[in-house]
Amino acid sequence: MTDPIWRTLGESVPGTSHAARSVPCQDAFRVCSYGPGGDWLLAAVADGAGSASRSDVGAELVCDEFVRLVTRAAPADLCAPAALVDLFAAVRSTVLARADALGVPPRELASTALVALVGPETAAFAQLGDGAIVCGAGDGYRVVFWPEPAEYANATDFLTDDGFAGAIRTEVVADRLTELAALTDGLQRLALDFAARAPHAGFFTPLFRRLRTEPDTEALFEPLRQFLNSPRVNERTDDDKTLVLAARRP
Repeated sequence: MTDPIWRTLGESVPGTSHAARSVPCQDAFRVCSYGPGGDWLLAAVADGAGSASRSDVGAELVCDEFVRLVTRAAPADLCAPAALVDLFAAVRSTVLARADALGVPPRELASTALVALVGPETAAFAQLGDGAIVCGAGDGYRVVFWPEPAEYANATDFLTDDGFAGAIRTEVVADRLTELAALTDGLQRLALDFAARAPHAGFFTPLFRRLRTEPDTEALFEPLRQFLNSPRVNERTDDDKTLVLAARRP
């Protein structure tokens, strides 16, 4: 996936525990350019609740709604914490309506949600639940929202929760970002150094280097899929795994 400004790559693969039970991948993502001249980048990632029967539907719907709503708005209108919370609320309304149409409780479409909006000199981030957004401006990487420890194992916040708004974390920065990554919690232990509370440069640097130098980004999809489904990764996690990468063209 390429455009004049960004080179992008992303993939979701089911975890080994899901594959063993013939459960579909409950992660979803979308990445695209938008705005005047396509100079803004949108990355959206959702991780469906493992205990929810239709969370794969919910995760896909969340990502599709982010694309629909964000690409119809003026980029500057969303670069404020209150606007980002309102955006999540609008996405949530669509999820609740789909649950009603399916005749199931909203909890059956539960998913986390994270979104990154990156412009020429500004970026806005919002996240609900686990997973991580990693960004860089040519001088190393940082995690936008460090994963918060859950009170119970495998517990997190979901967009369908009644108290969703209070759990959304937001950040708006005036910076020209050159790298962006978004991932679900299936990759957190591989991609993040929890002792140092920082991204593993050894995880991200080769990926971004390959994304920048490969002439044909389509040729990177299969290697990324193989990496996410490799023994090296599956030995560390049996969860679904999603990784989105974007590198600004020079």
